[in-house]
Amino acid sequence: MPAVAIPMLLVMLSGCAHSGVSGGTAPRNTGPAPAAGGPAASVTPPEAFGRDDEDDEGPRAPVAAAAPAAAAFATAWARPRLDAASWLNGVTPLCVPRFAAQLRTVDPANLPASRITGRPKATYPIRGGGGQFAIPTDRGTLLVSVADVKGRWLVTGNDFTRAGQ
Repeated sequence: MPAVAIPMLLVMLSGCAHSGVSGGTAPRNTGPAPAAGGPAASVTPPEAFGRDDEDDEGPRAPVAAAAPAAAAFATAWARPRLDAASWLNGVTPLCVPRFAAQLRTVDPANLPASRITGRPKATYPIRGGGGQFAIPTDRGTLLVSVADVKGRWLVTGNDFTRAGQ
């Protein structure tokens, strides 16, 4: 492996696991502590949205299908009135396995948004099999990272920025 590939792989692996709420004032969806600083869109390099470990081979998903995949996740995610099992059943099939496992810790009642109010907008162009979309909600912006995994766009992480931050 070239010397540059190893640091890039480490960046990709660390970026795939990110989820939560930025800004440090809102409750996180997963993980032990709030992220410090601004939204992920301002600090996360596009290559960090990379693909999951087992996806190096197989068909490629059409780029045009990335935004609808992010929107489907957002719609499934923004349902705080569901019980945890029903909520998890809705989001899990839309995610890479590693991220789906992290979502098991989410209590939907603590989600900061309950309704999607607009269409996904790319915050990073789709490159190298991954990208990120900002999706407006009733209480802020949901950031959804997606990756092309064997011909299907799957969510690798999310973040939320409350309105007014």
